[in-house]
Amino acid sequence: MNSKQKYVIISALILLAAVLFWWLASGGDILSKDGIWVEQEVSELDKALGLEPQKVYQEKFILGLLPHTAVFSGAVVLVSAILFFIFKSKKTKENK
Repeated sequence: MNSKQKYVIISALILLAAVLFWWLASGGDILSKDGIWVEQEVSELDKALGLEPQKVYQEKFILGLLPHTAVFSGAVVLVSAILFFIFKSKKTKENK
């Protein structure tokens, strides 16, 4: 393995780790979400009466693993594999 191949592998690992960290930081959900349910604050009177807090839907995009992160990770792996073998073939041609 030559230095260019090592550079390709290290770059791919750094990109994959960054995408994994981004996915975990955004919630670690498998599927993307367009919004979330948020509970509204309940007044003291409502608490005393035993009423449940109301939930309100807020539009907020949360990145999921399958549609976005997996596609980007697959592209990184594909490009890295192609570059790895291109640099490998150049190295063997130089030795001959």
